Amino acid sequence: MNSHHRLRKNPAALLLSAAFCWSLPAAALEGNEPEQPQSLTDKICFGRPRAQCEVELDVPAACAADGSGTDPSCPIVFFLHGSGGTNTWYPKTSGVHDANMIGVYPQGEGGWNTGPKDTNLCAWDDFECDTDPDEGDFIASIIDEIRALGGTGNVYAYGNSNGAALAHRLASNGGTRLPIKGIIVSVTQLLASPERSGPGSLNYNQPKSERGTPPVSILSIMGTEDGLIPYLGGSSAVFNGNEQFELMGAIESMSEWANHNGCTGLYSTTPHTTDKGDGTATKYDYTDGCPEGIYVEHYEIHGGGHNAGGAQVDGEKIDVLGFVSRVEGGGGGSPPSPSPPTPPPSTNGCEDDAFWHGKFNT
Repeated sequence: MNSHHRLRKNPAALLLSAAFCWSLPAAALEGNEPEQPQSLTDKICFGRPRAQCEVELDVPAACAADGSGTDPSCPIVFFLHGSGGTNTWYPKTSGVHDANMIGVYPQGEGGWNTGPKDTNLCAWDDFECDTDPDEGDFIASIIDEIRALGGTGNVYAYGNSNGAALAHRLASNGGTRLPIKGIIVSVTQLLASPERSGPGSLNYNQPKSERGTPPVSILSIMGTEDGLIPYLGGSSAVFNGNEQFELMGAIESMSEWANHNGCTGLYSTTPHTTDKGDGTATKYDYTDGCPEGIYVEHYEIHGGGHNAGGAQVDGEKIDVLGFVSRVEGGGGGSPPSPSPPTPPPSTNGCEDDAFWHGKFNT
């Protein structure tokens, strides 16, 4: 038997092999027990310039897409820690199992690459850089994987401080790869400048309808005396003296989102009590002037510092997943005003002629 003959395949065996491969079920989103999240680390992190990379996926049984769940369209919520923080506590504290939502807990590189960092190897305006973390592509790849597993729900992001900066950026680059429906952000607002920063193409710092950024519901909370992230905007110590980076004021940032969302920009204010700052807070609510389904809300903690994100308002902390539920439930904004009824056509066959003059029309 020659070597060529030895390498020939049995046609029947090939057909059987092909049929077997075709019949293999595709991987599907499986549920896990509370506080025992699944790992996507190997699938997402390989080949990326991320020494601390980790991605945990927390799927309540009801949200499984393997046939055992009842709602694979459960909302998908990213929990984004602050600078120097970790994703360690989210499996214990996120509450996704009680709310029947899918939690995603990524680990950043000592934080998120949303501005100048001492650990970056490239200049902030080197968009072709492949040695620094590309946060937009990182998060988009996680969403792609969840979609491939059968998770079809709307995507949300909650972040505190540097994590909130990333949530703003993800929403500002919303679209096909980052289909962000809403964000919950504490103690950070939008950047006023620069327009772009960091690696990749999903690196814009402000939302723009011209780029196809869709409307995004937003809930924000900030302290007026934050010594790290100034409530009125401007520079910050987190930018390491780089004068190209400036923050919008908190209310300016909310107005930017309201205008982007097609809201009128008008808002109502209501007084509240809080356990931070001087004990008082004001809620700015733009929602009534927004298109139906859009919520735009901001809590101003008077005298609050950089810990204002954990403030209780009227005795309760800001309900992150409760806001997601409100957005999922619709409402918000104002439905379009009905068009005035069209007058019925004349039925008597007669019309007044303004130019006719007669005995009784002089």
